Amino acid sequence: MNRFIIKLFFLVAFVFPPNTYAATELNYSFDFAIAKTSLNSQNLEHIDSSKVYQLLAVASASAKNNEKAAFYVDTYLKRTADFSILDNDAFDSVKNTKEFETIVNQYLPKLNILTFVYFYTVVIGFFIVVIICFNNKANLYSKFLIAGFITIHSVFILEFVLHYSNYNFKYPHTYLMASSGALLYGPLLYLYFKTIAQNYRLRTVDLLHFLPTVILIMVLFPFYALPMEEKIKIHLGSSAVYAQSDFLYLVFFPKLVSLIVYGFLISKLYHKQKKTSNSNSDLVIEFWKKGIYRMHVIYVTSYFVYGISMSGLFFTPNAVLYHAQVIAMSSMVLYVSGMAYIQPKVFNLESYINDVAILSAKYQKSSLTETFSLELKEKLMELLVVKKIYKDNYITLERLSEELNTSRHNTSQIINEHFNENFYEFLNDYRINEAKELLASNDNEGMMNINEILYEVGFNNKVSFNNAFKKRTGITPLQFRNNL
Repeated sequence: MNRFIIKLFFLVAFVFPPNTYAATELNYSFDFAIAKTSLNSQNLEHIDSSKVYQLLAVASASAKNNEKAAFYVDTYLKRTADFSILDNDAFDSVKNTKEFETIVNQYLPKLNILTFVYFYTVVIGFFIVVIICFNNKANLYSKFLIAGFITIHSVFILEFVLHYSNYNFKYPHTYLMASSGALLYGPLLYLYFKTIAQNYRLRTVDLLHFLPTVILIMVLFPFYALPMEEKIKIHLGSSAVYAQSDFLYLVFFPKLVSLIVYGFLISKLYHKQKKTSNSNSDLVIEFWKKGIYRMHVIYVTSYFVYGISMSGLFFTPNAVLYHAQVIAMSSMVLYVSGMAYIQPKVFNLESYINDVAILSAKYQKSSLTETFSLELKEKLMELLVVKKIYKDNYITLERLSEELNTSRHNTSQIINEHFNENFYEFLNDYRINEAKELLASNDNEGMMNINEILYEVGFNNKVSFNNAFKKRTGITPLQFRNNL
């Protein structure tokens, strides 16, 4: 065998020296034919073609023919999925060349800032899923629907991280692991919107939305059952079982159709609910629904554009288009995570809906008409915005009612129905906004200290002021001023 490698070295180095070698498939095929003939002449016919490419790669590296060495290594990898060849000491002389570094970057694990950011997003996504699932105040249906929606986003991003960092070659069973949930994006978000917009209760017939996913899993099961080596070959495009293009028809296009169909249904549901929403609608809840709807539209759009590029009708796919959909999914995960931290009540919609129902029942027998209610609301806003009545340290519901020339019951009803808050929380919103303006004042000569500000805006003590300020901003007044 050593004599054979010496002969190969002679062929590579002298018959086709590096400075005259033309990098064409014909030349490589000629090398392979000569090598195979030499093997036959030495009664080594039992050595398969993959071994020939390995020997040619070693011989090319010994001859310092970088391009040939890289080509034969690449061919050997695609035929065998044996990445140990990249650790062979025989390639030390060409490891720092551009051609060989391209091969290494294509197959060996690598990490960069982008993969770290994506992976960090995955960790956050799974953490939030756990938090949502263990939220006892949340609607049972809605919490599992949104948790499932974030889970498949996180799994897809994780698969991309493994693909982008080449770790899927090390863990080949993770290849296409997110494909089994490719048809869940639309149904999960659609049913979630129905539960939060219409207080909808899932029925047995709703399971039909998940039938395409069951069928897809059955179709993909033979692939998932394949051994690791075969999955690597599929990923490398050298498998005789599946071609990579097969998954365009099995996964990619069905997912694209599903996203478009459910995107239309979600859009119809969202705009219908938006038209029927009334003044009692919580602004935070409406912001939540608007945000998650818009981000899903962005994702569907990016996926659609990427799908058009995959068809090759107008342009070809590129890294920017592929990253666009991953960024859209990451944004969705981070948005849900941020809302879970800043406004956790968006996941307590069952309690919120019950509160609205209780509030409606409370004022069901009220004599306050809609016209009179709006009139009192305008007077109330004038007292707050123009006269700044909230700055009165001793303001009470009775005193405010006198200013509005109405009953205490009517005043309470106006605040509850139009602003979804009680009397003191409502006043404190205006007081804290005023305090933030005073804290941000750049007038050094007339700058007020924090104690002066809290009395100026209507508070009677520092503890109440600090608690109300931190509840609305997340920081203390002193931290707020120091951050300016």
